[in-house]
Order: sequence, then C-alpha cells, then structure tokens
Amino acid sequence: MSDRSLVRRNAQQVVQPDQLLNAQVAEAQRPSILATARVHGSVVAASAAMQGAVTLSHAADVAFRVSPLGEDVYRSIVAAYGNFVVGEIQRLGFHTGGQQ
Repeated sequence: MSDRSLVRRNAQQVVQPDQLLNAQVAEAQRPSILATARVHGSVVAASAAMQGAVTLSHAADVAFRVSPLGEDVYRSIVAAYGNFVVGEIQRLGFHTGGQQ
C-alpha cells in the first residue's frame, strides 16, 4: 500500500480529560458497581450452598442404606447445614442493601 492511498487527517488538538466530570461519573456509577458485586457474590455463595446441600443429601441417602437407624441424625445434619447456609446468605446484605 502506498502513501498516496492513505487518507491524510488534519492534526487535532489533544483534549485533556475533565477530572471533575470523571470523578462525578465514577461516583454516580459506584452504587451500581457495588450492587453488582453483591449480586454476583450472592450467586457464588448460593451455588456453593446448593452444592453442599446436594452432597450432604446424597451422603445421608447412602448412610441411610448402610445404617437405617441413623435416619433422624442424617436428616438433622442436613437440616442444620441448610439453616447455617441460609443464615450466611442472608447476612450478605439482602435485607439491608449491603449496609452492615
């Protein structure tokens, strides 16, 4: 490609960024960024909790087949785990908008 086929542009003046405007935009975006982080964090926590519940439920099912007399204990363990993770997820800030 030769120089003659290139379109020449006039040199433009470089405009310096408006620091005040940038700060105002960043401040306006802050609540959305924080809310997004909370939402994503809650998804990770809920997913881990669900996987844990599935694992424990499966283990309880296997344990019941091996030793059926422990059924009440197995159910109590799974329920205790469920109560614990629900409390942890609720503490992430769903009810307080993340303000702790």
